[in-house]
Amino acid sequence: MKNLSILGLTSLLTCSMLFVVCKSESHLENPYREKTEKELETLSNEKYSEIIALANPKECTDPGDWKIIDIQTLCGTSHIPYHRSVDKMTLQNMINDYNKLMEIYQPMMAPRINCTPYQKPLDVICKEGKAAIKYEDPQTN
Repeated sequence: MKNLSILGLTSLLTCSMLFVVCKSESHLENPYREKTEKELETLSNEKYSEIIALANPKECTDPGDWKIIDIQTLCGTSHIPYHRSVDKMTLQNMINDYNKLMEIYQPMMAPRINCTPYQKPLDVICKEGKAAIKYEDPQTN
């Protein structure tokens, strides 16, 4: 009987802890949820510029020195080139934060923008000293 009450007490404690953990995780909402459209626009422009500045620290002379990373934009998933010397964890953290902003901002803007269809990125090319993405030609599909 004593074992049964200890088991019951342990179960109750476990359930209570799970409830507290689940409730506290629900407070990990998107930090951009309460921002106005204008604030989101300003933040998205600033954050995107910071991401591009980090991702492109030097002139593109050898496409082999560059990689491709996904980022969310107003039109969905897009891609940016980044130099191999860039700390990918820092870049990914910045992109993750930007993507959270896009979760809120994109639905506000979607009815007002005209997006081009998704294109599959093939490789990075150097164009006038800048890294650019080479996409699959939609005519060949």
